[in-house]
Amino acid sequence: MLKYWLGLFLFAPLFSTAQTVKPQIKDWHYLDYKKDGYMGISLNQAYELLKGKKSEPVIVAVIDSGIDTLQPDLLPVLWKNPKEIPNNGIDDDGNGLVDDYYGWNYLGAANGENLAVSVSDIYRTYHRFKQQFENKTKKNIPDSLQWQFSEWQRATKKIEDAYKEAAKNIDIIRANWDIISKTNDELKWLLKKDIFNRTDLDSLKIDKNNQQLIALWRNIFNNQDFSNAAFIKDYGQFKQETEDDLNKKTVPPTPFRDSLLNDNGYDITKTHYGNHNLTTHSGYHGTSVSSVIGAVRNNGKGIDGIADNVQIMMIRGILGKDEFDKDVALSIRYAVDHGAKVINMSFGKYISPDKRWTDEAIAYALSKDVLLVHGSGNDTTNTDNDMNYPSAFAINNTRFPNFLNVGASADPSTGNWVADFSNYGKKTVDLFAPGVYIHCAIAGDGTQTADGTSLASPVVAGVAALLRSYFPKLTAAEIADILKKSGQSIPEKVNKPGSKTEKISLSELCESGKVVNAAAAVKLAMEYK
Repeated sequence: MLKYWLGLFLFAPLFSTAQTVKPQIKDWHYLDYKKDGYMGISLNQAYELLKGKKSEPVIVAVIDSGIDTLQPDLLPVLWKNPKEIPNNGIDDDGNGLVDDYYGWNYLGAANGENLAVSVSDIYRTYHRFKQQFENKTKKNIPDSLQWQFSEWQRATKKIEDAYKEAAKNIDIIRANWDIISKTNDELKWLLKKDIFNRTDLDSLKIDKNNQQLIALWRNIFNNQDFSNAAFIKDYGQFKQETEDDLNKKTVPPTPFRDSLLNDNGYDITKTHYGNHNLTTHSGYHGTSVSSVIGAVRNNGKGIDGIADNVQIMMIRGILGKDEFDKDVALSIRYAVDHGAKVINMSFGKYISPDKRWTDEAIAYALSKDVLLVHGSGNDTTNTDNDMNYPSAFAINNTRFPNFLNVGASADPSTGNWVADFSNYGKKTVDLFAPGVYIHCAIAGDGTQTADGTSLASPVVAGVAALLRSYFPKLTAAEIADILKKSGQSIPEKVNKPGSKTEKISLSELCESGKVVNAAAAVKLAMEYK
């Protein structure tokens, strides 16, 4: 969001204030629109329909940044490799990976150290092929390199566009940084505390000396619940990313991954690397995602996950953004080979030079009847025009029927019918699912509410796991078909993501025009032929 916040001197609001007609409530995304008035997934109604039916355990793989394997609301549902003895330093099951008891970490060194720095694939791809492709045209490129040449051209344009944007805005960003840093220190002195929020400002008596100072920070907070420290951190990161964009054309990236892992990220033939440390750098994102899918239900702790008979397999294949295609492809294959029937992928990127490897892995998952669910991304981007990877479409434009791409829906109580940030695409996004103000577990022993297609994706994965558990004869492609066909329609046009005024039908934002609905999916599964 910070990329839009450049007009500090004009006191432009950082966030818009939503007009709520209903209170925001935790777990709204489980509710039923007709019964409760919230555009949730009708989860209680789904379980009413399933009363008396037997279920089978389903393994759900979560390819993510890691997981807290001691989180009390997840510990009972973690997958355990039945052929591996934990922490004995031996590859008991002979798969070439030592102690992969809860899953595997493709971003760790053999000594247990984990990768903590990610580098944009746009940046990597630009410099990886610059010498090979610069000043070349398509007709000069052999067929075997056409895809990589096309991705390099896209990366080059994004690098150049980012440079122009950074050059245009860097002066005001630096000026903003000077002002917010100075005024932050002044307010810390006035309030006698290092961390403050919008409510703390109310304790200050306004006079001519501090009037502008208080007005500035009230504008920054704009009735939102975050601290000065969080804002300083985010704006500092935004400033640093903008500074970096000025240098990416001329300075190649540091190969952090390959150096730490002693691996070549562009050699798919080397597959035995990594470690079993799933918790360091970082388990927060993967813990929250996993909890939405399958946190223990009705135990009086934390939250209730969607599916009631799952085992969560964690595969650390991403750090937060711009994952290597090799790590993703091998993560998918690991999940398939170890029995997963649903794979959740709450990550994505816009450049995929080695997409053929992920295409082959998705095709392998299809051959083994495994469903993949992917978050569409949080950039208000039309992915019909700018694809977010991995995707349901192979390089040859063949569509994989076992792949679902998910946008983030909301409810008027949380702002709008769809998330302001969500990516969308009439051809490339399959359906929407709740992804705003989602109650989820965190590493340690607690919960939080969070936003993102990272949460919408596990909502769909959770419903998919529920169906696979109670209707085990249905194939992955049939589950995908059911989820799209059975979704809930939104009763009116919605704000187009990124716009406060443009109204559009949900059918223009995704293929199905629907929000996932567990009860309707169960009904259709009962009669599906």
